[in-house]
Amino acid sequence: MRPELSKLWQKCFHEPQKYPDYFLGNIFSPRDCLVYRVGGKIAAVVYFIPAYILVNGNMVQAHYIFAAATEPSFRCRGYMSSLLAYASVAGAERGDHFSALLPSGESLYHFYEKSGYSSPFFVRRAEVPAERFQTIALHGGWYECMPNAECLNRLRRKCLFQYSGSFLWDDRMFRLSISLSRVYGDQLICVQHNGTPAYALCRKENNICTALETMADNNTFPALAAALLKKVPARQYRFRLPMMSPLFHGEGITERFGMLKPLGRAGICGVKTNAPYLGLGMD
Repeated sequence: MRPELSKLWQKCFHEPQKYPDYFLGNIFSPRDCLVYRVGGKIAAVVYFIPAYILVNGNMVQAHYIFAAATEPSFRCRGYMSSLLAYASVAGAERGDHFSALLPSGESLYHFYEKSGYSSPFFVRRAEVPAERFQTIALHGGWYECMPNAECLNRLRRKCLFQYSGSFLWDDRMFRLSISLSRVYGDQLICVQHNGTPAYALCRKENNICTALETMADNNTFPALAAALLKKVPARQYRFRLPMMSPLFHGEGITERFGMLKPLGRAGICGVKTNAPYLGLGMD
């Protein structure tokens, strides 16, 4: 089905063939894909990729709904809602306790609410002009490092450990999510300062550098800022941060960013009060 799945992706998301072909050739697994056929044709598809939710310091098995798409001529017939319902059943049967997703637009939040999803995930979007960013940057005592998926994923888990309900990948899927972002032209900037790593996954458009995810603390961030100024020079820097991140504390606009659904008897205890974070969700 891969050629047909690729064509549906291109049609629904208006993207060139290289994007779905990379996903289908490197990340896709048939056991993580649900297809609704009508008259022998693919009417709708969802991918539910293995992931984890952090609950009380433990990684609880979950899945991430990705690239959910319905052929335009088959829309408004309930096919996607049926696939989402079946993904919840199939996920629960394989041991998933939660289903997470990131709507591609604000209008879709209401659609997913009808399938049992709520919106516990939020981010804080901070805007920093280049002039201010230059005053933050550390101009010595740091160096760029080669990205190591296992090391960076450990850093991510450490940074998110206090945010119960946050979304986590295993090392393989962390590496693959980074690789998919690179296919889209994003840059992964990694540094070390005093032996401690930090990273930012960046996208530059219209002279604005958007850090899709930033994992650093107040000690390592100046080194990361210096690397960003060097590798991704821009007029404005935009950071999408966990709500309680120490970076630019008290600044920025709060935005909901992702949805979560408990499966079976799973609960979302503590999720709303602990500012859970979705972040790196292959958006």
